[in-house]
Amino acid sequence: MAETRFVALTIVAVAFLLAFARLTRVPPSIALFVGGLASILLPGPLPQLRVDPLIVLGLILPPLLYAGITNIPAELLHRAAWRGVLGGALWTLGLTTACGFAATLLLPGLDPVACMAIGVAAAIAEPRVLLETGLNKRMPPAISEAMSAQLVSAPLLGVSLSIFTAKQVGGPFPGFAAIAQTLAYDAIIGGAVGVALGFAMAALRRRLDNPRTETALSLATPFAASALGEAIGASPVAPLIGAGVTMAYIHTNKATGESIASTDSHQLTNDLWRALDAILTGALFFLMGRALPEALAGARSLPWTTLATAAAGLMALCWAVQFALSWAALAHPNSPPIPREDGGRVPPWQGAALMAGGAGRNVVALAVALALPATLPGGEPYLPRDAVVAVVALMVVASAGLQWVGVPGLVRWVRPGKAC
Repeated sequence: MAETRFVALTIVAVAFLLAFARLTRVPPSIALFVGGLASILLPGPLPQLRVDPLIVLGLILPPLLYAGITNIPAELLHRAAWRGVLGGALWTLGLTTACGFAATLLLPGLDPVACMAIGVAAAIAEPRVLLETGLNKRMPPAISEAMSAQLVSAPLLGVSLSIFTAKQVGGPFPGFAAIAQTLAYDAIIGGAVGVALGFAMAALRRRLDNPRTETALSLATPFAASALGEAIGASPVAPLIGAGVTMAYIHTNKATGESIASTDSHQLTNDLWRALDAILTGALFFLMGRALPEALAGARSLPWTTLATAAAGLMALCWAVQFALSWAALAHPNSPPIPREDGGRVPPWQGAALMAGGAGRNVVALAVALALPATLPGGEPYLPRDAVVAVVALMVVASAGLQWVGVPGLVRWVRPGKAC
């Protein structure tokens, strides 16, 4: 009963905090995090309940990831899918390795598996601030396409790695061969199952002419994909992303122009997923706000100054790597130039600064941290979890705050044109 009340009141709190942020123009992510932090100081109405990893993995993560996929325009996926997916995959794997190694240096004595979890969370990025402020509309397609397409591959690899990491809690570092084998199985087998589910759902929706029923099927898709992933022993997110990308690709028949859904159904489904994205993202920020004080108190062997320094160091590393890779890509002879508003061209290093500044730590990173088990297989507390939650929470919230302050000024400094 306490769990049900906790979930219900969390949704209520998120809705009111979203309204507060809209009325006061406070960044939604900051308002939700501070609201969650403040809620633990109140005598009621939320019960003092530890955030359950099963709530995050089973109820929040599947629809949140599916909403992110369905909110990417289909034409963007058609134009930049392979380039963005490959770039996002290389980016995620490389940054996970770099941040995991850096965590072992910044947090001496921390469990290697916990450092791996921090590396996974740090590597998942998204241009959320650009979207929330509307600045993405001023970005040239070369940048917006690359950022948006990465939203497909980064969560797939990040969440698959996080689930694999959670299974290793209490044991030694699994080794790169085992990690590669797991990712390959998830991406190939899990992705194929998701593609099959996407085609099946599309075929079923084509036979219907009822917006409510079609919307119900759309809502059921991520949970069905997640269940299929668990049934075949793959990451639940691999079939989910496979199904979402498939639905986006085949939404409209290019030859006939016929859509798998009616206009009313398409509008209703889009509104549903946008609303769910806002609520579920808000729920993660709110839950992280509630979890942070407990995490700081639980990480007894590491003072909060060490945790904060580690978070700052990892953020700096992420932005430095993103800047270096973006500069190398934009400076390539085959890379199209980025126009400036005044008719000139943006230098590659300025474009790289904009891409690095616009890629904040992803809200999925919060789910990765909260989904770590609180206990070892034998029932003993898994103490490094608190350090992981604290570092990731500080990274995501600080990233969001810095982006809200700095990204608008960065865009004014670079002055990118609207088209390449």
